Amino acid sequence: MSNPLRQLKYLPWRSLLIIAGMTFVIVTTVEWLLWLTYNQLDEGTQLAIVNLLAATLYSPLLSLFTVGAIGAGIGALAVFLLERLEKRIFINAGILWALILCLIIGLVIRNYIPMPALFTGIDQLQLIGMILGVFWQGKRYWR
Repeated sequence: MSNPLRQLKYLPWRSLLIIAGMTFVIVTTVEWLLWLTYNQLDEGTQLAIVNLLAATLYSPLLSLFTVGAIGAGIGALAVFLLERLEKRIFINAGILWALILCLIIGLVIRNYIPMPALFTGIDQLQLIGMILGVFWQGKRYWR
């Protein structure tokens, strides 16, 4: 009988970890730029913007969609970077699952960075969104 876990050591882990790292560098840069933009505003405008965003994006029903959509965007960005930067990797469903594992590792490491996290966090909905984003963007590779 063959060992299915033996295939894991033949995956391009280094490239996938680099792609996941680049994805979270982009996401962290966008969060940081939004945070800097927010801090440049005066207090009255800050309060108005926060109230408007909190009321709109994090209302009870829309918050589920917002958090899932952010996760899907992160997953889709990772597959986009994988397609554009690693042309020598033959992408299939196993590579996409390994990319999801690398994204989860990157998300855990990202949570230890002492910067404000506006969009990213470790919760089930964001992880499900990342899985959906990876397989939505990479649907031509797993069919």
